[in-house]
Formats: sequence, structure tokens, C-alpha cells
Amino acid sequence: MSYISFQPSDSIIVQEAITAPLWANNTYTLTNTSMYTSSVQAASGQGYLNIYNLPTTATGYSLQYALAYGHISGSGSAPYNSNVPGNTPTRDIYGQYSSLVYGEAAGVYPFTFGGSNNTSRDILVLSVSRAQYKESLKPGSLNLTLVSGSTTLNLTDNSNDITLTSYIGSNRVYQIISGSSGTSYNGSDIQTVSGSYGLFLPDISTIILNPRVLSLSAANGGLGMVIDETASTSYTSPIGTNVATLYSNIYSGNSFSMNSLETITSRYFNVKVNFTDFNYTTNPSVIDANGNIIYTTLVNNPETFVTGIGLYNMQNELMAIAKLSTPLKKNFTGTLNLRVKLQS
Repeated sequence: MSYISFQPSDSIIVQEAITAPLWANNTYTLTNTSMYTSSVQAASGQGYLNIYNLPTTATGYSLQYALAYGHISGSGSAPYNSNVPGNTPTRDIYGQYSSLVYGEAAGVYPFTFGGSNNTSRDILVLSVSRAQYKESLKPGSLNLTLVSGSTTLNLTDNSNDITLTSYIGSNRVYQIISGSSGTSYNGSDIQTVSGSYGLFLPDISTIILNPRVLSLSAANGGLGMVIDETASTSYTSPIGTNVATLYSNIYSGNSFSMNSLETITSRYFNVKVNFTDFNYTTNPSVIDANGNIIYTTLVNNPETFVTGIGLYNMQNELMAIAKLSTPLKKNFTGTLNLRVKLQS
């Protein structure tokens, strides 16, 4: 068997960004007709609320996202054990997301929104189901409408307003602002008196909202949300007031849009078959029992049909094979130029 060696200039690596609607059934926007909760799950006292695309009694329902409320000192929920007052679901939620975002070495690090002076003792979390995307959420595609009474907030991330992406650890982070499709309504100003509206972390499919801003009056850029920081009557009572309030605002907003983003890395190989290469077949059926060529025309005018290309490493091990849709004729009067794509 003969081979053609690849030179460095014979291959190139290309990355392609694939964007797709985030939600189930390739849906870009969730409305209040495609957001459902489970009364059983809501009453379980688990400290979070799951949102589904269909009623949980229907066939084919799937989790879309979950909501949770966290407080650095455990307020807003009853303790697991009345003898340990500070050990509550909200404190666990705050600590878990603090570790997820800032890293375990930081301990329970207070969340900061839009500046070092804008720390918040509590958070509202929106976590997208991992089953809804392959790699990450797409910056600039977030459009979340919150409605409370006569007040409407349109929230997005600030990815189109910045030239340098910020990171917390290895996670990309964008500020959540008043705007649409990654652009602020107020230019580069992302601040209220209590900081930005939150953090958008596309690589861990998480939105951390700032309750300190949402509780501001409409005149100050808020929603007038009432944040309940008292303890519930019991841990097993229905889902906390704050999570229920946020879900009501999302449901009333009737529009939650986002795309997923997947980066596909491909390597292309340019395969050039010259006039003198691969004109003689290796198919044993053209030879008779005595070793003579059955078809004499192949002696002086050999002709082959290429049906596939094998890629080998330096140890003569087959690493990949490309199949052609139709055979290509090859003889001494013709050359072939083919491109092989390896995708990861």
C-alpha cells in the first residue's frame, strides 16, 4: 500500500460557533403558556422552584430552569433544626453559589454587583437546566422581562457594550443591565444606587439577580419587589415568598428568551492526488489464479475509482476514514483535489 504524506500547509484548524434556541423543542422564547411548576415540588420545602415547559402530568415535559433564593446569614427560611438557627436552606444556597462562582477557597464570599461597593447579603438565582444546551449560553441573547403591577423591567447582559470580557476565576461574567439583546438602554451606565441588576455567567448557565436593585422603587430603576427576610413558619412549608415573587414577575413578563452556543472545532486536510498516484487497483479480483491480470486494458491504461480516503499516523495506524458519496475515476490523465473534514 502506498501513501501520501501530509505537509504542515496541507491542513488547517477552524472553529465555528453554532447558535441554537435554548429551550425545549428549539424554542427561543418562553412565555407564560410554556412555564409550569409542580405543586408537589413547590411544597417539598427544598428551597428552590423548578420550571417546566409542560405540566408535569403531561407526556414529554422537561425541566427548563430553576429559581432559588439565598441569604448569607440564612434569613428568609426556617432552619432545618430549630436548635441550630443559622443552618437554613437560604444560607446553603448562598454558600453553594458563592463557591460555584468565586471558588471554594474563598469561603462564603459576598456577591458583588457592578462594583466593589455593591455587595449584597442575598441573591436570587436562575439556573438553566443542563439538558437544554451543549456548551454554554450565548452572551447577547438574554432577554428577560419582569413585570410587577404597572412596572416593567427588560433585562439583558452587557456583552455588546464592553470590549473586554471579565472573568471570575475561569468563568466569564457579564453584568445584567436594563436593555435588550446585549445592549443597554442607558449607554455604558450599568449602575443603580445598589449596583447592577445581577451577573450573567454563560459557562455555568447561571443568572444571579441582585435583590437589592429589584427591591428599589420604579423611579430608581427597580421593580418594587418586597424581599422577605423573615423565617418561614416551618421548613416544609410551601416554597419561599421570594422565589414565588420572582416567578410571578417572570410569568407576568411573559417573555424569557435565550440561545445556546456551541463551538465546533474542525480540522481540514487537503488531499491532492497527482497524475501518477493511485492509478493501479489493489483489488485481488482483477487477478486470476495464476497471478495474471484478467482485464488486459488495465496493463497499459490503468483506471481506478476512489471511494474513500484513509488517514494514517506515522505508525501506519488508521486514525480516520472518509467516504465519498460517489466514486471518482482516477487514471494517468487526471488529478484529484479533495478536502477531508475531521470534526470534534
